Amino acid sequence: MTISFSGLISGLDTSSWVDALVSVREEKITSMQSKLEEYQTTKDTLNSTKALFTELRSALEKITDYKFGGSFDLFAQNTVTSSNEDIFTATVTSAASRQNYDIFVEQLATYTKAVSAQPASAVADDSTELTNIGITEGTFTVYVDGVKTSVNIEEGDTVGDLKSQLAAAGIKAEIDDTGVLTLSAYDGTSAVNIGATTDTSNLTSILGLTKQEDGSYASTSSLFKASTASNLTSADSGFNQQITAGTFTIGDATFTIDENTTLSSLISQINSSDEAQAYAYWDDATGKLNITSTKEGASYINIEAGTSNFTDVMGLTQSEWDADGNLTSSRMLTDAQELGQNARFTINGTTITSTSNTITSDISRIEGVTLTLKGVSTEETGNSTLSVEQDTTKLVEAVNGFVEAYNALVDNISEVTASGAELHGETTLTSIRNSIRSYANGSNATNGGVYTLLSQIGISTAEADGNNLSTDTDTLTLDEEEFLKALQENPDSVASLLAGENGVLTHIENTIEQALSATTGFFDVKTSSIDSDISRQEERISNEQSDIDEYRTRLENQFYQMEMAIAQMQQNYSSFLS
Repeated sequence: MTISFSGLISGLDTSSWVDALVSVREEKITSMQSKLEEYQTTKDTLNSTKALFTELRSALEKITDYKFGGSFDLFAQNTVTSSNEDIFTATVTSAASRQNYDIFVEQLATYTKAVSAQPASAVADDSTELTNIGITEGTFTVYVDGVKTSVNIEEGDTVGDLKSQLAAAGIKAEIDDTGVLTLSAYDGTSAVNIGATTDTSNLTSILGLTKQEDGSYASTSSLFKASTASNLTSADSGFNQQITAGTFTIGDATFTIDENTTLSSLISQINSSDEAQAYAYWDDATGKLNITSTKEGASYINIEAGTSNFTDVMGLTQSEWDADGNLTSSRMLTDAQELGQNARFTINGTTITSTSNTITSDISRIEGVTLTLKGVSTEETGNSTLSVEQDTTKLVEAVNGFVEAYNALVDNISEVTASGAELHGETTLTSIRNSIRSYANGSNATNGGVYTLLSQIGISTAEADGNNLSTDTDTLTLDEEEFLKALQENPDSVASLLAGENGVLTHIENTIEQALSATTGFFDVKTSSIDSDISRQEERISNEQSDIDEYRTRLENQFYQMEMAIAQMQQNYSSFLS
């Protein structure tokens, strides 16, 4: 590399001379770069136009894909309405026939419930903790002949502790063999009153303490020893009989009880099991386990004893075991189950029963319709009407989408192929525009339907006349009212005209597909050609830049040699003078 110091010897501004000479050569690169930018602009315009072709294809497919049926067929989409959604609601598929049905619901399906006749829990005694009964910490007030005593309940207090505090206030508390708590004056004559606005414990409300005619108070809820926190196999679990470890079955699910199982954890297992086909809860007020089927209808909940006596203790089965704990006999207590009922309703006067309130087409015989029964009909409500009609919403949206995409594409092609525009002279592109415009405006008698023109179904262009010669006759518009009218009068002909094998939109789609076809389509061929032009131009620019760089180097070297020659001459001259 040559290092040049401009005019160091001669005093001449040789760097400026080099720049000036090189700039003359660089004007050629500027011209070449302008041509490259033209190629790139043309490619950008081509890509923008291609994107509009793709958008039109997508808009067309929403309509022409009806040939695939199902959810693709916008012409077959249905909508369903209920004249009284308090009685039933409904969903519909394209398979449903479009007509009305009269429906009268006589009764709804209900769920079977299993609960023992007698409490499974023992009645609360003095050792029962108040928290097991649901009583919270805090205070409650008692009055004996108007004398106030504030009873304080703390964590861990038992029924016995409560009795002691009440006795100190002159009140006798007793629990009978059904678990009912009564509060009365010890002397049998004093007036007893319970509760004050300042109370912080829920004792009065949780027990439902109510004043009786004789002046005493009695609980409306019974007090039981067992609670959801009870360890099932513990000797002091609070049940009428000690529960043994082992298995039992609800529905198709088998559950296991071990030394760590609480009533709460067991209920959680039942409620989280789909195979159990039921859910359970413990009723503190009755001391009973309640099991409710998750399936509607008049069917029993399958409950089977296993190696544990749990279902026997709950009063749901009756079983016997041998000395080794093996089950020898068992029967389900059907009397412990309140059987659900089947739904009963009429469709156009025909009575139908169902084990579920969800009525599928195999039950109702209305193909493509699913009913959900919500309430019972009365003489006042009478029959409710199920109406199945064509759902035109998505179809109208799709046709609007086609019109918008069509107009955008036609306008774009006219713009980019105009004189002086980037794609001017692209006869293939203008030919494509003319073809799709011809399909949109021409007659299509080969589709075999009543309608042969898009204008007959509300899709048309404006018409020029003597009063308005500037009217845009290329832009399509959709008259939705006219389109819906045609669709109602002859839906098959509308579908055939638009999307049939020889349909208008089918022809337009085929034209668009050919243009977008890989390798052989207009856009791929044209893009490949432009890419080649861009590549060649970039190579020319690169080569020209290399030549200019060499030219600059050559000039700088020549001026450098000149400076060196001048320096030598000056040295020789000085030597001569000396």
